[in-house]
Amino acid sequence: MDPIMMLVIAAIIAAIILVEFNKQQNTKPGDNGHISADVQQLYLLKAAEHKIEIIEDLQKNSGIVSNATVNNIEEELTYLTSAFEKGDIPLKEFNLKLDSLLNNLDNTSLAQAS
Repeated sequence: MDPIMMLVIAAIIAAIILVEFNKQQNTKPGDNGHISADVQQLYLLKAAEHKIEIIEDLQKNSGIVSNATVNNIEEELTYLTSAFEKGDIPLKEFNLKLDSLLNNLDNTSLAQAS
């Protein structure tokens, strides 16, 4: 009976150790929220870069758009870029304003083409 009692006590101790280990694993703080926020910021930054490239390409390749419109767009793009670099506007707002600028450029070029 003595060896059986030793096995029961060992099993109880092993169970307690496993439960404590499981509690520690479950209570560890996860970085999932931080990682997903970083990925979103990188995605927004890449999207902004792509929008700027499209705006610059449309300005260079479009002979339809007037010089006044091109100058206004260049001024607005310069202002937005410097404001973003200074931290005056957040990345989401920067992307929204680039969308608006891109839409204005597309609408202007389409209106002047017809």
